[in-house]
Amino acid sequence: MTINERVKEIRMENKLTMEKFGERLGVGKVAISYIESGKNKVTEQMLKSICREFDYNEDWLRDGIEPKKPILDEDIEYGQICAQLGISDNRAKQIILNYGKFSPEDKKIFWNYIDRLCDTKNHQENN
Repeated sequence: MTINERVKEIRMENKLTMEKFGERLGVGKVAISYIESGKNKVTEQMLKSICREFDYNEDWLRDGIEPKKPILDEDIEYGQICAQLGISDNRAKQIILNYGKFSPEDKKIFWNYIDRLCDTKNHQENN
């Protein structure tokens, strides 16, 4: 697979049109079309922009060397999830923040409650 094909793969994985993909990179859809078709080479600046904007490894985009995406530290990944939840769901954010303040006994009660909710849902799905 060529670098041009990997650019297209990134665009497709992110479910973006050439126009929307280009907008995020500061170029037009024609530029993206030329890159994907191999008419234009991927410049160093474009390569770095794609990797930064869409969180892909430069080695993978440049040469196909795995892993495709950076391996995230668990704390960083957790922080990103919390940030995403906070943008669209303030209740989930508040639950996470409050959970961190729970005593060990409160955490046990919380998880017992969640387990009962999950068991109830599973029981309803099986009937």
